[in-house]
Amino acid sequence: MYSFDTRVRYSELKEDRMVSLVSIINYFQDCCSFESEDGDVGLDWMAEHHTAWMLTNWQIKVIRRPVYGENIRVKTWPTFFKYFLGKRNFVIENVKTGEELVCADSDWAYVNVLSGRPERNVPEKELEVYQLSEPLEGDFVKGKIQVPDEMEELAPLTIGHTSIDTNHHVNNAQYIALAMAQLPQGVKGVNFRSLRAEYKQQSLLGDVLYPKRAFNDGVYVITLDDAEGNHKLISEFC
Repeated sequence: MYSFDTRVRYSELKEDRMVSLVSIINYFQDCCSFESEDGDVGLDWMAEHHTAWMLTNWQIKVIRRPVYGENIRVKTWPTFFKYFLGKRNFVIENVKTGEELVCADSDWAYVNVLSGRPERNVPEKELEVYQLSEPLEGDFVKGKIQVPDEMEELAPLTIGHTSIDTNHHVNNAQYIALAMAQLPQGVKGVNFRSLRAEYKQQSLLGDVLYPKRAFNDGVYVITLDDAEGNHKLISEFC
């Protein structure tokens, strides 16, 4: 298990003085990235081997969003490896009390960034760094997100520089930020208890995305599609 401690910053808040959902995702990204760097299999290693761990989907469950100034611990550990596939859990907890605030389950694919195809096996050095631990106990939803047949089409959006990361495509957290921007104005401060996301295709600088939205029984489904209607991101906010 790998962890780092931090304190909730003003820049990470929503209007209610609690951490935004996008900031929670950034905590998770930072945690597994720090683990890679500390194990000498980080950005330089990946660049040398032309590989990357690509997030394919995750589910985040929010028990309580961290509040301004709260001292928190972000933890992560892998739970499964087979060929080019991996699974990883995350937890955010209060440093003093150990209260669990947020937890997540995620799936990853190990890919060659030049060919865009999966690598057959994860290098032994990375397996030594990423020691497997038992998965979280919890009622994470199984199966794919159900996309409604009828969805409201929203205004297209163009990918700008601020959404791009070191892999030269839209960052995982920025994808969610773009999806959340499609929620109705009146619900953008809602305290969502669960997020599910499926990353289907990469998006590059200048790409145009076509958002669609549906709402049913307390659940918003937001998709970001290409011009042909193929899903690039499918997200579900509960």
